[in-house]
Amino acid sequence: MTANRRLDIEVTFQCTHNQADGSFGGGATYRQSGSLPDMGTVVDADGSIHLDRAASFDSSVYNTNVDVYLTLVSPANVSPDNTTTPIAWATQYGQGVTLHPPEGGGTIGEFSVETVPGNPNQILIRDKDDDSNTYHYKPAVELLEHGHYYISLDPPIVNRPPAR
Repeated sequence: MTANRRLDIEVTFQCTHNQADGSFGGGATYRQSGSLPDMGTVVDADGSIHLDRAASFDSSVYNTNVDVYLTLVSPANVSPDNTTTPIAWATQYGQGVTLHPPEGGGTIGEFSVETVPGNPNQILIRDKDDDSNTYHYKPAVELLEHGHYYISLDPPIVNRPPAR
């Protein structure tokens, strides 16, 4: 039986505080922290995941599925305050990540999303990687000290073309 490939991504959220109205916002940078087998560089700093750029692999050991582990770095730096705030994936009312198919549409059988037991700052996206579509995944973070303030992000996942 073959194993899923694994892609590890570290997510660093930069929080901004609008001192005029008290609201919060921000964005994230993404860093590919590992892969098994070595896929080469498939993650951009903006979070775009390009499985279409993944290196070839031994199909007697690995299958086309990819387990994408998103690990959130906490606490987040807050500017212009020069402080930090603890953050976590927004799993209180959902999965912490939503996935959207290309060109809108219905449900996605291509992915599943799971929280990693015992690690609230890690989410697992299981991708079948069996089509050639581009999906958008929206990880969301909560600022834990600010009334569970919810902030959503929006990078794409580009799947590799089907095997020929």
